[in-house]
Order: sequence, then structure tokens, then C-alpha cells
Amino acid sequence: MTTRAWMWTATLVALAVPARAARADDPVVLKVATVAPEGSVWLKVMRRMAGEIKKETGGRLEVKFFAGGVLGDDKVVLDKMRFGQVHAAGLTGVGLGELVPEVRVMELPFQYTSYKQVDCVLDAFRDEFARKFEEKGFVLLGWSDQGFVYVFSKNRIQSPTDMKGAKPWVWEADVLAKAVFKALGLNPVPLALQDVFTSLQTGLVDTVYISPVAAIALQWYTKVSFMVDMPIADGSGAIVIAKAAFDRLPADLQAILRDKVPKYAKKLSQATRQLNDRSVQVLTEKGLTVLKPDPAQVAGFQARGVEAARSLVGQLYPAALLDRVLKRIQQCR
Repeated sequence: MTTRAWMWTATLVALAVPARAARADDPVVLKVATVAPEGSVWLKVMRRMAGEIKKETGGRLEVKFFAGGVLGDDKVVLDKMRFGQVHAAGLTGVGLGELVPEVRVMELPFQYTSYKQVDCVLDAFRDEFARKFEEKGFVLLGWSDQGFVYVFSKNRIQSPTDMKGAKPWVWEADVLAKAVFKALGLNPVPLALQDVFTSLQTGLVDTVYISPVAAIALQWYTKVSFMVDMPIADGSGAIVIAKAAFDRLPADLQAILRDKVPKYAKKLSQATRQLNDRSVQVLTEKGLTVLKPDPAQVAGFQARGVEAARSLVGQLYPAALLDRVLKRIQQCR
């Protein structure tokens, strides 16, 4: 499952390139829009990358960032991409799934217990996913996950049974999250991101899924009392460029992007994960109660997660791919 809730690392990127193929000495501006606020780890890491790219290209490739979601969310930007208004995007798992549904297997609910497992699985499937993006007309430049996503609630939750009667929020476009809540016997409330805080205030929803750092950034933690200390998923994210736009760039600028973006995407993942871990401590200091399910309860959640994943066979991914990923997770454990 993804989380649009890990909003400040959910990124939307526009590539400004000429309609014709760029000459080797033509300056190119890479416009990067993000819902990440100024001062966020996303912008800090990416601006370091931009500075290095500008220096190494002698100013021929400049990266500019537009914070605060001014170009919209994944769905909006994907629509712009389809009309040729936006040429590249850094997407959450939901956005990536719109292009290549199979990548949603990286977000299988309740299956990961460590980041080492996530990396182990991704290493086995990254090239396969990259080929699928190429087949759809996109170049996968860098994979940067958003860290573990957890359940936060106004009510105590330590087992699947405790979820009964909950009023969870779900991102309206997130079919995987909807399947999870269905497996738990719940009818989630689909809402746009900007409506969640108010809905927590009014009681329209009382349960959300989000990363710890995002819970702080969006102040959602002020409207809940508990966090379930068991990852519901690892939020996927990646930067992709439309192949048509990428192909217009001179070969040396293409090489720069293929070299720098993966390196900095990895640094971003590491920084995000560390910040998430520190954020859990901050949340406890702010009075949030962290609940640890016992092994039997964890097994119950894992079983519901597999049930949800299998319900989406044929809609997001083939059964054979799901089985391969589940097997790989076991091997990585």
C-alpha cells in the first residue's frame, strides 16, 4: 500500500525541454514541483543534487524546485502528462501504479518488518520494473521509498478485531489500501489529502495511515492518540521521465541524470528512514501512545494483508508475480 499521506516526499516533476532535440550546448531547465514544504528533507537532499548537476554541466542543466504542490498531486500531474503539459514526474506508489500496476507488489500490506527486507526485494525486481516503465514510454531514473507507513487512530488498535467499527481514511485513488480495509471488514472514507485534517477534527474519520514524519508535518498526530507499531507498508516512490522528453536531451545530460538521480534517490531514502525513526520518538514525547501487537496479532494482520493482496490479482499484477514477491520476502527474512 502506498500513502499519499507521506506527502512531503510525494513529488511531481515537470521537465522543460524544447520540442526539438536539444543541441549539445542548449541550456535545459528541469522544473521540479513537490508537495514537500520548504525545509523538508526532500528539498534539502534534492537541492544538493541540483547543485552538483549544475556544477558538473557548467550550467547547461539546471534543476528548479517548486514546493507546496503547486502542480497538483499524482493524479493531476499524470493527467497533465497525458496531455503533454508535463513531461516527467516523481510519483508515489499510487502514481507509479497508474503507469505500471505491477509495481504495487512492492507495497504488500503487513509483510515487511525491516528496511533490509524492502531493499532485498527491490534489488531483485528493480530492473524488471524499469523495463516495464520503458515499455510504457517512461524512463525510471531513481527509486526512493517514503519509509514505513503506520496506522494512527483515535482508538486503541492492537489486533484486526480492534479495527471493527473504525472509520479509516483512504486516498480515493488507492485501490490497494481499499483492499486492505475490505479485508479487515471496514468501509473506508475516501478523501483528498487536504480534507483529512478537518475530517479528523469533525470525526468523519478516526483512523489514518501515514509515515511518522508526515504525521508531524501535517499535524495529524494532534487529532489521534495511538500509533500501531507495526508497518502497514513501505511507501514506494520513484522519479520517472517520459521517454520522449528524455530522448530529446543530449547524451551527456542523459548520462548525468542516470548517474546522479539514483545516487541521490538512495540518499533520500536513507535520510527519510532515519527521520521516520526519530519521529516516532518525537511523537511519544508529544504524548502519543505507541502500541506493539504481540506475535499472534501480527500474524493476524499479515494474513489479512495477503488476503488483500490476492484480491487484486488480475487488477494490479498477475498471480505469478505476487507469488514471486511473497517468496522473495520470505527469503529476505
